[in-house]
Amino acid sequence: MGSPTTDEFLASVHEIIVARLSKLASSLIDLDVSQMMPGKMLRSRLAGRLVEGGVLGGDWLEAAQLSAAIELAHTASLCHDDVIDNADIRRGLPSLWCVTGASGAVLIGDILLCEALELVMHTDGGRHLTEFLARLKEVITAEAKGELMLRGTILDEPTCLDLARGKTGPLFAFVAAVCGQNDEALATALGESGYMIGTAYQLADDLLDRIGNETHAGKTLGTDQRRGKFTLAGEGKDEQDVLHSEVHRLCESAVRQLAGWPQAEQAVGRYLAEDIRPLFQQLFDQNLIAREDSLT
Repeated sequence: MGSPTTDEFLASVHEIIVARLSKLASSLIDLDVSQMMPGKMLRSRLAGRLVEGGVLGGDWLEAAQLSAAIELAHTASLCHDDVIDNADIRRGLPSLWCVTGASGAVLIGDILLCEALELVMHTDGGRHLTEFLARLKEVITAEAKGELMLRGTILDEPTCLDLARGKTGPLFAFVAAVCGQNDEALATALGESGYMIGTAYQLADDLLDRIGNETHAGKTLGTDQRRGKFTLAGEGKDEQDVLHSEVHRLCESAVRQLAGWPQAEQAVGRYLAEDIRPLFQQLFDQNLIAREDSLT
């Protein structure tokens, strides 16, 4: 089986997700799954770039199933986050809890997590299940730490970066590492590259939450500040310059991490250049993140 294009890979991931959501809708009467459909699919797109670049030597359909599991887990986290943050817009639509109620959204998020776990358990003999659970626990622990221990506290830069890495890096890291297959060194390097990309994306999202436009973003903004969650994002130029510099550093490091594997290095470089940088440019009308210098 030849390597698909990134778009073909994403179409397969989307098809798997739709099948899972359709089954969920049929079991819960009159449930509209539009609020649960995947958004930008950035995590799966990273896997797609690696698959298209010939990095994955095995069955790419298994990578698509694992990517679908990650997308379902990510959507589950959004169902829960919107309840916690009292956010009423998600992906340009009313947040799920605004339609089902808070208890309904929490329960549906739990079901989506179960669907994700089932997918992983039934893919490649379930050999990725331990790693998947570890990455999920890392995300949930970071969210819990920010909510239960650090809310209302002014944090230093290393702590902010550590939280950003834990909240968003693990799911990027999982799909990237999967593409390393049985090459342990490559899988480790890809995983770390995924962590860096996820951290950079979280920092950009933090700035969007602070100064972005809700209509343009398609989601409720300002929740961090309202709920006393401190991030690196700020309204001042000096604060933004620090964040810009860190995003740039992380993206460059994500590519350098793969210097020993030219195919992987090129695939991640293309992902950053064609998927991440344009997204930053789109998110921030004032070109706050994507400056004239290249991310790669």
